[in-house]
Amino acid sequence: MRDVMFSMQETFVMPTSTTLTSPVLSEWLNGYDNHSSVFASPACSIMAQGQVLQLRASNTDRQLAVKAQQLLDRAKAENLPGFIMGVLPFNTNKPAHLFVPRSLDIQARLQPAATPSAPTTYTRANLTAHPRAQEYEQLVSAAVPVLDGTPLSKIVLARTIDVQLERPLARRQLLENLIRLNPHGYSFGINLQDDSNDNACFFGASPELLVRRTGAEVSINPLAGTAARVANAADDLHVGQALLASEKDRHEHAIVIDTVVQALAPYCAELHVPDGPELAKTATLWHLSTSIRGILKAPYASSLELALAMHPTPAVCGAPTLHARDFIEGSEPFEREYFAGAAGWCDANGDGEWAVAIRCGKYERQQIRLYAGAGIVSASDPKNERQETGNKLRTMLNALSIDPDLIEQGIHQ
Repeated sequence: MRDVMFSMQETFVMPTSTTLTSPVLSEWLNGYDNHSSVFASPACSIMAQGQVLQLRASNTDRQLAVKAQQLLDRAKAENLPGFIMGVLPFNTNKPAHLFVPRSLDIQARLQPAATPSAPTTYTRANLTAHPRAQEYEQLVSAAVPVLDGTPLSKIVLARTIDVQLERPLARRQLLENLIRLNPHGYSFGINLQDDSNDNACFFGASPELLVRRTGAEVSINPLAGTAARVANAADDLHVGQALLASEKDRHEHAIVIDTVVQALAPYCAELHVPDGPELAKTATLWHLSTSIRGILKAPYASSLELALAMHPTPAVCGAPTLHARDFIEGSEPFEREYFAGAAGWCDANGDGEWAVAIRCGKYERQQIRLYAGAGIVSASDPKNERQETGNKLRTMLNALSIDPDLIEQGIHQ
């Protein structure tokens, strides 16, 4: 099978599964440089080079999907790939960053290397939490009394860790680690600038699919309810089963599912929702997971339009959405920007994938800001929620190859 690559001189046609190869991760990343943006999922692996056309616009007027289609129409007229990639912000009244690349390399799911590349370890990185652990617990304590359903029933409160590096980020190494350590997730490195310097970039390895559209078929996989995994296999299984039985976590999960189904239903002729959640696991966490499948009504909404219809879900915001968003933005002592937004792609046919932008970080000028949130309901315990955010921060900290002692100091600040 040949590699599927497209340049400005070719007409873009999204490849089918029969035309895709499954390259070795480390070999595929040999094509990566500072002009590259990457999105790797269980369905496909995409490396985009450059950003020939850009769209920086909000969805305040509910026209972002229309503007994106106009960008795709322009790409067709200029013989560029009929393909956009990018990131949506948490608050869609703020600008998204979407772009048409100069060229694409699209492959199937990546194979791990037999021998991973030697890690770049940051032994002198400086980690600063914001808010600090005690302050975060105070935020949660202040929020719990208002979660009585009038109107708020859930909010997601987050905290950050700023990692100041001793040298520019080893981007390729970070991407390799993210994809290798999270093979069933959605890993991305989306450039926020297109130049040859140490440009800003948004990285992550999300376990959560916001939406995938393939023709008339649509899939979503909300996650809500989390527990930290442990080393002993029997104890780890017990942790997972306890999560599955947890009334508090199942309530939090049900809020997410109900809201997502209400948002998606108007677009679907059929919608199949399981009766209850299942367990899903990453390298460090258990999650409650529900896989929802649907058949779209004609004319089919694009993957971007569907993503915007559901985003932000209660899994990253709360319920009701607008009340929760206002509470979050009035409480958290930082701007979320793209954290708890979405990263992904959409082609000219409307097919695409968008992952919820969690387990992520924004890199700029030798500093990467990492984010993690926890769903807060009336039964939440502030200490437990703070510990949950610490466990979620480990995904990016481990992928950065931060010294383990520094990781422990950072998440417990």
